[in-house]
This record gives sequence, structure tokens and C-alpha cells, in this order.
Amino acid sequence: MRKKLKSKKQQIQAESVPPKRLIRKYKKAQCAFIDQDGKECKLKAVGKSTLCRKHGGQVVIKENLLPDTHVANTSKYNPSTHPILFIDLSRSGLSEVEIAAEFNVSVTTIKHWAEQYEMFNSAYEIGAALHESWWLSQGKDGLKNTRFNTALFKFLTTNKLGYTEKVESRSLNMNIHGVLVTPAPLTEDEWENT
Repeated sequence: MRKKLKSKKQQIQAESVPPKRLIRKYKKAQCAFIDQDGKECKLKAVGKSTLCRKHGGQVVIKENLLPDTHVANTSKYNPSTHPILFIDLSRSGLSEVEIAAEFNVSVTTIKHWAEQYEMFNSAYEIGAALHESWWLSQGKDGLKNTRFNTALFKFLTTNKLGYTEKVESRSLNMNIHGVLVTPAPLTEDEWENT
């Protein structure tokens, strides 16, 4: 009797799944929280905690996290490549988050580099201008296209660039007859307190 050969995809899947004896499963227990009336919580506890998420149980198991030294090794600043790459990626419209993903670091690390290294600070400022410029040029190009999705463009620029539709309104002190009444001049102390 011949054994049936597995396909390449089935072989890869079989190799990537660890044996059942190596998979640790945590026993799901009931939440141990008891309120003032003596009623027990009906939800299941999360992770290795004895509490549910609602009552402060921690989903993340701290023993399974990578040590800080491992994370620090991936975020080393390279002055010969990072500033130039930041400018190039910003020129193509990528945001800070997307560039941080390209560098395999966090956005906080990018901001830390901008504060700590003068060359990267300059690249950061230039990159911010290039990023906004790319989005504005997309809008200008869209003016020529009748099928341009203006609602999507408005949504993206509002969220990515911080644009807003807020209209500043000023009240003019006018009386019923339409004559402008100007307020009395303020002293320096009154001006600072307003």
C-alpha cells in the first residue's frame, strides 16, 4: 500500500504547527471579582489573571514578552542611511507611522531620533513638508479628473495632515439699527486676563 504524498502547502502547514504537547493552554477560570452585594462576576478570567478584562485582568502575559534588550537592538540609529531614507519615503507620501514600519521601529523612536540627532531633525522637518506637499499635489491632480473622490481626499487630509473645517466665528457688537458699537479699550491687566 502506498502512502499518499502531501502537497507542498500541506507540508509547510504541518511543519509550522508545533506539536500539541508543546502548546500551553491556560485553564479558563471564572472571574474572581465579587461586588458589594456579594454577586460573582459571570465572565471568564483573561490570560493568567484571576480577573476578567472588565475588572482589570491583564490579557498580556508578561513572561511571554521580549526583553527590553531585544527591542533596543532593532532601533539603532544609522546616520548614513536613516535621514536620507526618511526624506525619500516622505517624498513619496508616506507618513511617520509608515516610515517607522519601514525602519522596524516605533513612532516614539522616530521622534526620539529627531530630538537627539541634529541631522535627523533636519530630515524630519524636510520630510514633514514633503509629506504634506505630496498630498496637496494629489489634490491638485484630482482637480483635472472628474471622477476624483473628493470626499475620500477630504477625509484623508483631515486625518493625515490635521486639516479641519472649523470656522472661526466672531461676534460683532451691533445694535438693532446696524450701527457698530465698539467696546471700550482694555487695560493691560484686563487684556492679559481675557
